[in-house]
Amino acid sequence: MYVQLHRDTTKLRKTCLSWALFGVLAWGAARLVEVKPDHLYHNRASFYEFLGVTIVAVSLVAWLMLLLPFLIEVDSRGLTVRLRGVTTRLPWESVEALTVTEIAESWHLDIRLAPGMKLGGRLPSKRDGQRVYTLLPMDEFTVAPDEVIAALQRCGGDKIDAEQYLQHLAARRTLARFVAEYNAEQRRTAAEKGGGSSAGTDLRQGAESPE
Repeated sequence: MYVQLHRDTTKLRKTCLSWALFGVLAWGAARLVEVKPDHLYHNRASFYEFLGVTIVAVSLVAWLMLLLPFLIEVDSRGLTVRLRGVTTRLPWESVEALTVTEIAESWHLDIRLAPGMKLGGRLPSKRDGQRVYTLLPMDEFTVAPDEVIAALQRCGGDKIDAEQYLQHLAARRTLARFVAEYNAEQRRTAAEKGGGSSAGTDLRQGAESPE
């Protein structure tokens, strides 16, 4: 069994370019204000120029960082993680747990390593006295979150703890299905009440629509 998990950077790269464009526009506006001594923001023009250049620089650096591959290779012997140009091989014996954790209303894949082990390309955080590395939000993989979990569980077995997240997914899907069914029923009811004024129209609509 061998699986590759990639990061989907499409939206993030578009966001970075949007911020860069905003920075260019801010810089351009500041330059126009600078040549107008009577403008309300004339005295602040240099600050906004600096701010615009900073936004452009940070956005482009972030965009370039996204070009570096994020890859998790999973097999029966362990994980190979490539982060920010750094590759780390982690045998399953060195992995204490892979956990899907909720952080600030977003679910992330975390990894907890055995003492003495480190993951290149990431800084760890301390949780309950243990060193934990956050890998990626679950919605940033190129495949569906439940497929990510299934691939990890096939190779990592009981080292994968995603029960809370799977329950969250199930509850969200149940709610979405209920809302969809409720909206469909509301539309049917509204159509029945609104179509009673004309029998001919009713018949034509019935012939054209499966409902």
